[in-house]
Amino acid sequence: MRGPCPGHGMSVYTVVERHELEAFLADYDVGPLLNYSGITAGIENTNYFVTTVAGAYVLTLFEFTPASELPFFLALMAHLAEHGVPSAHPLADRAGRYLRELNGRPAALVMRLPGASVAQPEIAHCRAIGSAMARMHLATLDFTPRRDNERGAAWRASTARVVAPRLDEADAALLWEAVREFAEERFTGLPGGVIHADLFRDNALFEGQRLTGLIDFYYAHSGAFIYDLAVAVADWCFDDDKVALQGPLAAALLGAYAEVRSLLPAERAAWMMALRAAGLRFWLSRLKDMHFPRDGELVHIKDPQPFKRVLLCGRGAAGQFEKLLP
Repeated sequence: MRGPCPGHGMSVYTVVERHELEAFLADYDVGPLLNYSGITAGIENTNYFVTTVAGAYVLTLFEFTPASELPFFLALMAHLAEHGVPSAHPLADRAGRYLRELNGRPAALVMRLPGASVAQPEIAHCRAIGSAMARMHLATLDFTPRRDNERGAAWRASTARVVAPRLDEADAALLWEAVREFAEERFTGLPGGVIHADLFRDNALFEGQRLTGLIDFYYAHSGAFIYDLAVAVADWCFDDDKVALQGPLAAALLGAYAEVRSLLPAERAAWMMALRAAGLRFWLSRLKDMHFPRDGELVHIKDPQPFKRVLLCGRGAAGQFEKLLP
């Protein structure tokens, strides 16, 4: 196997030897294997870039998601790709299956999209993300499968109980206050459908300023569109440490979204709550990953502190966002 290659995807927990991959690929019409390499970005699944004589693909081995839930994600990716939203279409094997097994893990092969993630977004990138997210939301309105949020209230409470003892008194108090705020569903009645819920910079691919793909739909669930938008703004439109909102970037993303799908007054009223929810979700998950890391060959742990700042921003910067919301 070649060495790890940075790019879109997650970590390497399960090692796949060349002969194992060749046997797996034999059930697809993709021709002989040329090369493959592990992908180190992200934290949830095992991913490899795979190149055969027929093309370039991404192989995902699902480490933690139950196999029973995976058809939802693969069907969603296919649905979006077939509705003009740039998404990696899964490949079916000769028996018509998107989902297979490799080395004891559920596995899927998807088309590898061109491009690379953007470390420092510009206005054009944020406009592209806002427009694509709005088109994605509209496309899911006729996607009939539904899925609950696996990172919802029960997960927040149970995870807080695990990580709070590792925090100082002030952070533990902040965490529990936020968990209590979102103990009940706060977005009932707002427009929604299936949302990405994790559309960070490393989950979008660009060639220059052209968006070539949205990837990593494995947190997608039925939820409020305004929350999905807040998650995107939290990552694309703050500086790297989430200390300061980058107003022009936020205006570009939110404005491009609204050109495709207008926000209702009730959604605008829920904006700061959605930003707090986004900050809490990613602060909490990163705290768990930092204090209780999983074993893996190539595992990337991300700093929790920036998303604590997003949570705090959502508590006290309403004026900033009122000027930006379209």
